[in-house]
Amino acid sequence: MYTKLILMLLLLGNLMSQTFVEGNVSGVWELQGNPYLLTADCVVGFGDTLIIQDGVRIDLDSLFEFRVQGVLFATGALFQNGGSVRGDNGQLNIDNCAFIGLDEGIKIISGSARFHGCRIDGTAETGISFSNVDSSFIRYSNISNSGDYGIKILQSDDVEVYNCHLLGNSVNDFNHPALFIDSCSPQVIENNLIKDNHGQGVGVWTLTSIAAPVIRGNFIQGNFTGITVVNSPAYILDNVIVSNYQEGNFNSGAGIFAGYGSSVGIVMGNYIGGNYYGVSVINGASPNLGDMVNDFPGDDGLNLFDDNTFDGQTWHIWNGTSSPIMAQNNYWLGMDLSDVDATLYDNEEGGGEIFFEPIYAAPLPEPPDINDDESVNILDVVVLIEGIVGVGLPDPVTFYLSDINHDFDINVSDVTSLIDIVVQ
Repeated sequence: MYTKLILMLLLLGNLMSQTFVEGNVSGVWELQGNPYLLTADCVVGFGDTLIIQDGVRIDLDSLFEFRVQGVLFATGALFQNGGSVRGDNGQLNIDNCAFIGLDEGIKIISGSARFHGCRIDGTAETGISFSNVDSSFIRYSNISNSGDYGIKILQSDDVEVYNCHLLGNSVNDFNHPALFIDSCSPQVIENNLIKDNHGQGVGVWTLTSIAAPVIRGNFIQGNFTGITVVNSPAYILDNVIVSNYQEGNFNSGAGIFAGYGSSVGIVMGNYIGGNYYGVSVINGASPNLGDMVNDFPGDDGLNLFDDNTFDGQTWHIWNGTSSPIMAQNNYWLGMDLSDVDATLYDNEEGGGEIFFEPIYAAPLPEPPDINDDESVNILDVVVLIEGIVGVGLPDPVTFYLSDINHDFDINVSDVTSLIDIVVQ
């Protein structure tokens, strides 16, 4: 009897604390008003400000839109249950918020938006998109399981994507990248983990205006392809691009895929390994993979090519065009100079010539000498463990030295193998 009474009182309390919202909203949404239930579209109007406090829950009721034309500050809030969030020439300042199960995701159109420490999960369409925005970023955030793109950036140069995790996106369309850049050159695409997405990891397209972003220091693994550039002179620098393919599908599996004539960007300092194809070039593209002829130091190769193999055949570079490609000053791991040419699809196989000599002269440390002190000892084990449990992503050389088992992943099995080596 008492149990039923308590349950009834709790239920009544919950019902009484609900806040129904629609139309113009402003002021402060406090925890005591939970949950805030949209009964129609609502909008933070021009000149208005809404502050959403930590712990507030906003229910979009499957089909309603939460629009910001003024100013929004939200910390620790939860947006859920379908619908969409839209920045319409407003200013959004979002910290440590979650957006779960939205239908149309987050759309930022004009204005600016700053997301830090957020989670965007299970969006039916694109997780978050930026279009014609200024001074915007998404940092230290997780974007996962979107039906379409994870992040889409359209005609917005002043955008950062920094230290984010993009996992399991492009559920409904493998042609759509987890991170898509269209007709713009965002300021920073750096230090992101882009892993196990159903489509391309990163896609850069020039359709209406030039798209030439700097893509630096990202870890790109387990996607349909790693980085795809279409008519884009992107600068691809110091990324780890490994094991990108769909099992048994020879149309998948390029670490870097470059197509069409404007794809003449620079590829430098990347670890490209364990994909079906290292770099695949078609339709007039001509990326610069290493040029020691000119005096410019920012295109000096230094890429690490390692075991990009499909069905027993290794193709580190596939030049399916009639034009020559520069690929000097790179590392061809585990190979003698005489063996390199057999891993290049070029004029001997029906494509354009690939100029790969001279090969870089300065030797890399020998794995598993991770800390490069010319000795394999317990200090290397410490560095490996710190790399696994620490913050940040490994640089290409450290990844190469730390992959003791050569399975293109860094995990506890590498620690075990390294300890065995040290003990022996």
